[in-house]
Amino acid sequence: MTLKTICIALLLIACIPPVAAAPVVQLTNDSAFDSYPFWSPDGNRIAFVSSDGVHAGIRVMERDGQNPVPVTDDRSWNLFTEFDPWSPDGKKLLFLSDDGGGLDLWTMNPDGTGRVRLTENGRIVPIPGLSGYGADWSSDGRRIVYTSCLFDNAAIWEDFVATAANGSPAVNGSAIRMEADIWIMDADGGNKKPLMTDGDARLPLWQPHGDRIAYLSERSGNREIWVMQSDGTGKAQVTFSEGNVSEYAWSPDSTRIAYVVAAPPGTWPEFSLWVINSDGSGSEQLTTGNWDRSPVWSPDGARIAFWSESRNQTLWVMESDGSGLAPLDTDNSAYMMQQWSPDGTTIVVSDLNDLYAIRLEDPAAPASPGFGVAAVAGALLLTVCLLRLRRQE
Repeated sequence: MTLKTICIALLLIACIPPVAAAPVVQLTNDSAFDSYPFWSPDGNRIAFVSSDGVHAGIRVMERDGQNPVPVTDDRSWNLFTEFDPWSPDGKKLLFLSDDGGGLDLWTMNPDGTGRVRLTENGRIVPIPGLSGYGADWSSDGRRIVYTSCLFDNAAIWEDFVATAANGSPAVNGSAIRMEADIWIMDADGGNKKPLMTDGDARLPLWQPHGDRIAYLSERSGNREIWVMQSDGTGKAQVTFSEGNVSEYAWSPDSTRIAYVVAAPPGTWPEFSLWVINSDGSGSEQLTTGNWDRSPVWSPDGARIAFWSESRNQTLWVMESDGSGLAPLDTDNSAYMMQQWSPDGTTIVVSDLNDLYAIRLEDPAAPASPGFGVAAVAGALLLTVCLLRLRRQE
């Protein structure tokens, strides 16, 4: 093969157009702050929280953003926890509501009817805005695991309400106990039972298709992932990290857990993504050197989407082994929340102002913007070839 033939072949490679970036479609466009989007199990609807900065309500819309319907009033606080509010059959929404006495758990139909209060003064969240508390459905939808922050926070809340009535709310923040106990109850609020009562548990998540519950605990020194049976027995530590685990997510088949580790004090600050088998074996670090947070599994468990604060893009996706890293937010938008559609074709995101859908043209391989490594290498080789041809001429 002559040098000219090689150059022609390289020219063809270099001229191949880059893969088109995943298209982004805006779903909401109003004056409210829209966040916490969650897909219905059938993928036809999206529930989300809409706030005017003073109050917050829940809305449900079609997957393309059409027909957004408010399903709670906008005169109080109605919120989702960090976990999927849809019941497994899609017939109920689990949410937090504040009637003036603190945030408690409720359920309702997706159209806003059939509201049922599940907890009374449950202190599901010690004060609004803190993460790591909340509730999660069992895989069969019959039970709910949740946190309860009773302790001495009730007195703190009373002080807050009393001083707020005088126009100058004041609370001794150091007196607020941030820990929580884990409780379990039936889906209708009956048969409440504490699973942990030592105050050292947060972020309970039910195992998909199973009867185990994962949670975060600092009983071993660092904040690590632990698991237990749904009756509270069989508590076992899963992760053994040098730093503290701040977030985690079960894989759809419940065999693995993706989690975020904060670097220990005194080291370079970073949040890295890891994955581990649910029995505690095979831990593997997927990212390093950045602030990578909020891992979300694709429905088939093959990929993980996550949010990054220190990379040049904010939303990324990779294979579950850490390979194939690619940005999704090609316009560098500040997306901060993401949820994968049940069919794996779309990721809905929030920038805390509006909601957007990033549509993956090929669910098995998300599009990467710009020229790939092979194209860039081909272009460089093409330049070398052309220079050599010119010298030969």
